[in-house]
Amino acid sequence: MFDNYENIHVSVSGGKDSTVLAHLMLTEAHKRNRKIGIFFLDEEVVYDSTVQQIKYLMNLYPENTIKLWYQLEFNLTNSTSLKESQLICWEKGKHKIWMRSKEPDSIQHPSWDRSKETIRDKNKGFGFYDAIDNIQNSRENTAFVVGLRATESPNRWRAVAKNPVDVSGTDVYWGTKMKHGNASFYPLYDWNFHDIWKYIYDEKLRYSKIYDYQFKKGMGLQEIRVSSLIHEKSFKSLVELPEFEPKTYDKLLKRINGISIGNLYGKDSKMLRARKLPKNYKSWSEYRDFLLETYPDKDKKEIFEKRYSGHLNNNYVARQQCRQLILNDYENNLPVDNKPDPREETIKKWRELL
Repeated sequence: MFDNYENIHVSVSGGKDSTVLAHLMLTEAHKRNRKIGIFFLDEEVVYDSTVQQIKYLMNLYPENTIKLWYQLEFNLTNSTSLKESQLICWEKGKHKIWMRSKEPDSIQHPSWDRSKETIRDKNKGFGFYDAIDNIQNSRENTAFVVGLRATESPNRWRAVAKNPVDVSGTDVYWGTKMKHGNASFYPLYDWNFHDIWKYIYDEKLRYSKIYDYQFKKGMGLQEIRVSSLIHEKSFKSLVELPEFEPKTYDKLLKRINGISIGNLYGKDSKMLRARKLPKNYKSWSEYRDFLLETYPDKDKKEIFEKRYSGHLNNNYVARQQCRQLILNDYENNLPVDNKPDPREETIKKWRELL
């Protein structure tokens, strides 16, 4: 990457993987007397420990770092409230209830040509990935380096290997070709959890204290993670937030609706996780129909109805649909596995055998 790209941007989230990636890249930049961008798209509703970790990474090698700390307005899904289904991060006019003040040296306005701005889905509005897309499309001949690891899921492996990059005549399968001569690279694609933690230990790197708190609470290595506090893949963190960071929790309560619901029911099998059918419903299909009928946002309701019209109508699919509706996942970040009910298939098989 350093041999073939003049511009290198490293994405960081404050988590363990991006901490290792940033250190690897900055160490090489320091050896070569190069400057690289350390890129962080600030979702506002994050742990204070995450903010402190980002500051640490941006000051590891200040002489080799271009700070790209973005604090812009964009929509973020709120999975804890159907009435306030989106948070507008850093919303103008609401600075008094922002989680914290903006950084004095952050990028606070779009750095791209607004006349060429793209939005993936206008029904959803300008979101996190739209900000990423427009930032990347405004660059040329740039290597965007991401701490994605293939062992986390098959989908991540496919994302890495689907479109290899030709770098000086060599196909790089841990990279993805992009527009304007840009490319994404995933140097940690074949690392596992133990590799990450061993590197952190060997290099004596600082990491987010949230990992320690989660580990002490008995969470497994596959469970512990640091991310936004309100979207459909991380809302469970609200259960422990008052214990881990009480001041962050107090600020979050004032910032957006639904936080106390996430705190009370984030790990409840009948509520946000939708693993146990409420007793007043005979089937998941009946429960799904009730949730659709009472869904308060007409525009979002149409998104769900259109999506579900092409799905099978069985309890296996319906339970996943209930989870999407409860978590307000109109973006389909938790896609439904649309197939026959495995339990029914197993019962049918045993009936035939017996």
